[in-house]
Amino acid sequence: MSSAIDELAGAVEDKLRGCGLVLTMGGEPTFIPADPDGREWNNEAMGPEKLGYAQRLTARLLREVYPGGLVMQIFGKQYPGEPLPRWVVLTLHREDGVPMWRHPEIFALEGGGSEATNRDARKLIAALASELGVKQYVLPCIEKGGSLDTPRGWVLPLDRRDGDWVSGDWPFSREKPVVLVPGMSPVGLRLPLGELDESHIRRALTVEATDGALHLFVPPLDFDGFAALIRLIERVAVKRQVSRLVLCGYRPNQSPGVTTVGLAADPGVLEVNLPPTKTWRDYDRVLTRITKAAEAEGLYTIRRHLNGQIQGTGGGAHVLFGGPSVDENPFFEHPALLGSIIRYWQRHPALSYFFSGQYVGPGSQAPRADETLLAKLYELETACLGTDPANGSGDRGLLDRLFRNLLTDSAGNTHLAEISIDKLWNYDSPMGLQGLIELRAFETMHDVALQSLSALFVRAIFAMLAAEPCKGALVRHGASLHDRYMLPAGLWEDLGMVCSDLAAAGLPFERDWLLGIFEARFAVLGRLELDDGEVVVRQALEPWPLMAEMSDGGTTSRMVDNSTDRIELSLTNPALLDRCQVAVDGFVVRFHDFGGTLAAGVRYKAASGWPALHPHVPIQSPVRIEVVDRSGVVAASGKYYYWNPDGPVYKAGPRDLEEARARRSARWGTSAEDVGVRRELQPGVYTDESYYTLDLRRQGLGQ
Repeated sequence: MSSAIDELAGAVEDKLRGCGLVLTMGGEPTFIPADPDGREWNNEAMGPEKLGYAQRLTARLLREVYPGGLVMQIFGKQYPGEPLPRWVVLTLHREDGVPMWRHPEIFALEGGGSEATNRDARKLIAALASELGVKQYVLPCIEKGGSLDTPRGWVLPLDRRDGDWVSGDWPFSREKPVVLVPGMSPVGLRLPLGELDESHIRRALTVEATDGALHLFVPPLDFDGFAALIRLIERVAVKRQVSRLVLCGYRPNQSPGVTTVGLAADPGVLEVNLPPTKTWRDYDRVLTRITKAAEAEGLYTIRRHLNGQIQGTGGGAHVLFGGPSVDENPFFEHPALLGSIIRYWQRHPALSYFFSGQYVGPGSQAPRADETLLAKLYELETACLGTDPANGSGDRGLLDRLFRNLLTDSAGNTHLAEISIDKLWNYDSPMGLQGLIELRAFETMHDVALQSLSALFVRAIFAMLAAEPCKGALVRHGASLHDRYMLPAGLWEDLGMVCSDLAAAGLPFERDWLLGIFEARFAVLGRLELDDGEVVVRQALEPWPLMAEMSDGGTTSRMVDNSTDRIELSLTNPALLDRCQVAVDGFVVRFHDFGGTLAAGVRYKAASGWPALHPHVPIQSPVRIEVVDRSGVVAASGKYYYWNPDGPVYKAGPRDLEEARARRSARWGTSAEDVGVRRELQPGVYTDESYYTLDLRRQGLGQ
């Protein structure tokens, strides 16, 4: 970390303290293995390999980052079509350093130990019940139609009242066992609680042998009761030399002073839920240590695509902000801060697109409010006015009522918005009352230092807006949103404006600190070299559209049309245009000045497929890019291929970064044989929707 960055980090905290705010921050970086084969690393959330990676990474975190931590395998979200809730491997660590668990070798994290059996499960719950003094209440559990000869597990009704453990009879017996609700979930989630009356204890501890491990289900308890039960479980497990133990069930209610790190199953990736930190320096330290631990276990933040493109995992690296508690929360104390954030983000599209993944636009996982429905912009502007006079109101639900129907994706999903308030104060979600703002337009990066720096950039903007609120009308970007701001030069120029605002607020963030992100995000694809300058070809952004609904085996889905690509051409020397023209496939390109850089976009049909727009437009790859002098003679020529120039398919993905680079290099080539050839160029046809970009799909088709 440079001294300038460290000084800025200190200035940001000073600015926040001066505003009387404590702003916590966390994140959700995602990881994949070097060779992410299988559906669990592409589109499915859960899989055995992913769980193994989560367990091994957790074991490393216990050794290197959170010694004395307690590990649980709890249950997260469940979506339609998924047979089970998604697992989360959760580490709980006391901030005061007092160990919550002293024997990590007991946990089933890295293999080893003998396979657990039903007999082991019965002995463990008997020992626990005996220690608690309630051994007579243990009951066997069987599947519907099952037999006592093969019990699925054992249950102990258990609760804690006034500091004492209590149990009691259930309307079952060893001869008439508990018959579980059919399903694939752990025993603790399939107990027939509907058969109990009001006099029965409705909480229970269960033990079962599953996949060679002992799964112990912890009932919902307050923190003191949970901690007492965990101490008892560890004591019994050590005495009985238990191995391959999995603690599952419920994490403790209200656990102040406890840090949690969750490793969650998510479609195609392993998501890490970072603990909240009070400063960026703490965030940087946590993110760096966890990322390095992940790399040591073979998990990375980049994905190597077939054609050699290097991008993020595809699962995102969302950044979250909140407060130490719901009672000390900057958004509840100063509702105008959220209004300022919404206004400022809407005015600067670079904040939506520069840090995001390959897929942007209205159908993406983090659409801007003005992408989902143009009419929303006026209503969003009106809603922002509702935050300005609300400071100090103490109304936690105000922001949810103001924005929940405006900050959504195209289908109305509040979670999948660029600025998501789904976890702010949302009574409709079981995890919705956390006081958190989630910025979702952030993808994983190749360098953890850059990933962390992007979060400091956002924190600096928040501090600036806390001191100097952003007010006034929203910007009607219109067609330029998906034209000017799809180009790297347009985004870089916009970032310069943000950095100027920060400098004026006493928070000097150098735009060049983000160059590493720029070069990775908008990689150079090729160059045309001349004596007095170059034409540089870079990857640009393309907002892939959603297609119409399709029926797929009884379910309805919408596909994305990814057949279109966009590149940017820029000039290292503007004087080139005094004697030459730049043409793409024979059409003259029009350049624009973006803060001192002359650049232009080129949009073309890169592939065919279905469903997709415009079946009448043929594939336009390779794209021929030429510099032609004023007499019509080609001075430099090159071709850019979107896909493999040597065949229709790649046999397999790149083995490593070097092979990925070789594939990218092979897709660009200069054409010496075309130099000196005379061309008859046609003027490029532009429209209001494509003012900065030459859309090859429209050239020669009539307007």
